[in-house]
Amino acid sequence: MGLRDWDIFGEIAKLRRDIDRFSRNARLDLSGEPEGLSWTPLVDIHEQDDAIVVLVDLPGVKRGEIDLRVDREGLTLEGERPPPEADGGIRLERPAGRFRRSFRIAGIPIDPSGAEATYRDGVLRIRIPRARRDEVTKRRVEVD
Repeated sequence: MGLRDWDIFGEIAKLRRDIDRFSRNARLDLSGEPEGLSWTPLVDIHEQDDAIVVLVDLPGVKRGEIDLRVDREGLTLEGERPPPEADGGIRLERPAGRFRRSFRIAGIPIDPSGAEATYRDGVLRIRIPRARRDEVTKRRVEVD
């Protein structure tokens, strides 16, 4: 293979995927989280003019298994996805078991008292309104 045949951008993308996978696993191993956490749901966080919106992929997780807490610094999400039924599966790639994610929303004052969460089609949508800096509260958020 000559230098002209080398796909530097493809190699960089592969390296980035490998580093992301390694750091995700290292965080789980070194985080001090309780034993038994077995997967990490994917999350997108969006900033809007009046709120922060968090989208979490949780397919297969029952609404009653989602524990969401919001305080003025950020949020913590915990829960569990049951293992697949032992029905002779040929290939099982979807992780199951307990999960926990915590996010600090640095530099953006948020109002936990106005937080709302909905769960539709396997996606948890959390909306946390912006707040003034002097509003200090913490609350558990029910998931509709």
